[in-house]
Amino acid sequence: MMNRRNLQISFILPAYFPHPNGGYRVVYEYANFLATHGHAVTIIFPWWQLGGNQPDSLLELVKLRLRGLKTRMRIIKPLVSWHKLHPRIKLRLVAAVQNRFIPDGDITVATAWMTAPWIAALSPTKGTKFYLIQHHETWSGPEEKVNATWHLPLHKIVISKWLEELGIKLGATDLRHIPNGIDQERFRILSPPEGRRLSILSLYHKYAFKGIPDALAVLHSYHQRFPDVPVSMFGVLPRGSDVPEWIQYFTNPNQDALVQDIYNQHAVYFGASLAEGWALPPAEAMACGCAFVGTDSGGVRDYATDGDTALLSAPGDRDGLLQNLIRITENAPLRRHIQSRGTENIHQFTWEVAGNAMETYFQEHAPAQSTLTLPLECQKPPVNRGIW
Repeated sequence: MMNRRNLQISFILPAYFPHPNGGYRVVYEYANFLATHGHAVTIIFPWWQLGGNQPDSLLELVKLRLRGLKTRMRIIKPLVSWHKLHPRIKLRLVAAVQNRFIPDGDITVATAWMTAPWIAALSPTKGTKFYLIQHHETWSGPEEKVNATWHLPLHKIVISKWLEELGIKLGATDLRHIPNGIDQERFRILSPPEGRRLSILSLYHKYAFKGIPDALAVLHSYHQRFPDVPVSMFGVLPRGSDVPEWIQYFTNPNQDALVQDIYNQHAVYFGASLAEGWALPPAEAMACGCAFVGTDSGGVRDYATDGDTALLSAPGDRDGLLQNLIRITENAPLRRHIQSRGTENIHQFTWEVAGNAMETYFQEHAPAQSTLTLPLECQKPPVNRGIW
């Protein structure tokens, strides 16, 4: 039987980002689980822009630290306001992912492609090194550089079977598939699905891989055929000029509003992503009682099966998306079947299951002697103010 020990664990995010973000939510959920189970967790935010360049001089480091301090003073506390974090989790803003700024520990986790080479270069005193792969991140960097990170000497966690299969094709080794979870206590049915008015909900975003031009084109055609069916979109960004007036728009809703006033007030969640590692919004909407109509964007295969738990078409197939929206509009029994099966199926994906799998993986590869010497219950909650 594996000898379980409390560990010092650091997650390295690619930058500080104050608004809701799916990839960050995944990290925060894992951090909460691990902190709740006795581990000392630090979440680290560097202060440079995304793109893969580290500061390479003392002057650049000083400038970054001053910029971080100036920006930090404008941030409303806490650092993370949109997601509740365990009080013992430490949050740190750093000028660079370099040994002087990263605490010694048992486990250090890269969470994006640009962070992976930096974690690989850290001292062994930072612990065993892992790489949480949440997407094929060619949307944020050159494909050859992104793919090269899959070959680094890091223990790799992929969040979907699609990413695992892609990693195998790329020749990557040391892959562990751990699907994401859903906070089932938050994302749940509050309004009976069978009593909801037929309505369509979709996400608005600027990332190309989200397929928003396809979604808007399909929704335009759908609205021409079904002008009385309400259509809504939501997103962190303000309403774009490409979103027509007949679409109701929710700007950066808080998490309670997202569940109560958005997911639970719509019958169908519609997504047109071109590729996703493990799309959270469709899964959250399904947990709240929405039927999912969307694209086979890769990662959704972990929880969405065409004709059973969802209606799926090929990425970029606007006609296929439109026909599936028409089917689920005109066929109430089909809509009810897709909704009930989707909601039932998504219940198996919990953070308890995902967290236990990640903790087990960490324990399997943690150093023989943990750096966490003081029992966690004896430690005071951290004051999350510092910039290193």
